[in-house]
Amino acid sequence: MNRFFYFFSGVLMTCILAALLWAAKTHQETVRGLPNILLREFRPFLETSRILDINLGQLAARAEELKKEYRYIEEIIIRKEDANGVERTLYPLTYDLDHPNGPPRDAGFVTRLALDDGRTLGTMLIKIDARRSQWFQGAINGSIAALLVISVLSVYTLRSKEQQVRKTTSLLEEKQRELIRLERLALVGQITANLLHDLKKPVLNIRAEADNLKGEAKRTIVEETDLFLNLLRELRLESFLRRDEERAEFLDVGETLMRSLRLVRYAQKNVKVEFELPDNLPFLFGQRHQLIQIFSNILLNAYQALEGEGSIRVSSTTIETDDGAWLEIAFSDDGPGMPFEVLSRIFEPFFSTRGENESTGLGLYITRTLIESMGGAIDAHSIPKHGTTFTMRFPLTDEEREA
Repeated sequence: MNRFFYFFSGVLMTCILAALLWAAKTHQETVRGLPNILLREFRPFLETSRILDINLGQLAARAEELKKEYRYIEEIIIRKEDANGVERTLYPLTYDLDHPNGPPRDAGFVTRLALDDGRTLGTMLIKIDARRSQWFQGAINGSIAALLVISVLSVYTLRSKEQQVRKTTSLLEEKQRELIRLERLALVGQITANLLHDLKKPVLNIRAEADNLKGEAKRTIVEETDLFLNLLRELRLESFLRRDEERAEFLDVGETLMRSLRLVRYAQKNVKVEFELPDNLPFLFGQRHQLIQIFSNILLNAYQALEGEGSIRVSSTTIETDDGAWLEIAFSDDGPGMPFEVLSRIFEPFFSTRGENESTGLGLYITRTLIESMGGAIDAHSIPKHGTTFTMRFPLTDEEREA
């Protein structure tokens, strides 16, 4: 739309400029040829040898007609010598009375002499209205300036469009790379699900074979295999990977937080996690895998920010607003915090301050998407060198508060 507007404006201004140039050229040619035109008109009157034989009324009438025809003529003075050699003004009739010393030489008159075989027929003085010429010149200069402005704006718009296309192309290439990475992650998830299913078979077989053993060896094998199977059962990784099939239910927030903590324990290192949860913490209605994914993403993000040292405080409270009751859960760490330019983009998809091999840049984006799908909201507050707090709110129904 902008490109068409600038193109149409440029064509229009070019046409206007061409018309003004043509009008100015015609005006200048007319002005240059005007003395000859007027001489042809007044020659019949000036050819009469005696002033008394000139019809001054017809001369004045013709002069008035020519002034109306050529409106940029400001004044015409026609003079002729009498028999005594004294130059008399024929038009306008009262000019000599008003100007006894003759026409002023600095009044902007253009003087032309009518010559015929060496005889001086008379003198004609023409004064052109300079304002009209200035209007023409001003219109031309304005059109040129407008054309230059439109040209500059058109070039700027085209360059902006070109930069936008380049930026969009670069963004699409980046998105394509990220999609390839996501496809790889999806493949890894599928392989992991199959691997978990297949791992249970040899472990169960080892446990069955251990029944034939005796003593400490049997006890150790049974304990380790039971521990492995209990971990799989508690983490519910298989159902987590098959999350689309899971149905919503009333969830114990405290128990879900513990499962989420165990799921990302590999990244905890020396980070201390403290829970400040009330005893009457209400249940939430939703899918377990979604809540686990939300909590585990926030915890993993905090672990990575702390780099293995520090503490995380998880607190919860129920609040009442005009929109109803909400369960508010906050994750606060004492890490390095984030500057504003990073904080303002953390929920954007594919945005990450870590290397390409360390993060997909989708964790917080997916977290916000899941929370919003449950009718909630999440925001973050951070001060550089003073830690970060993620606060999420989930709406509570009467059933959830009473569960």
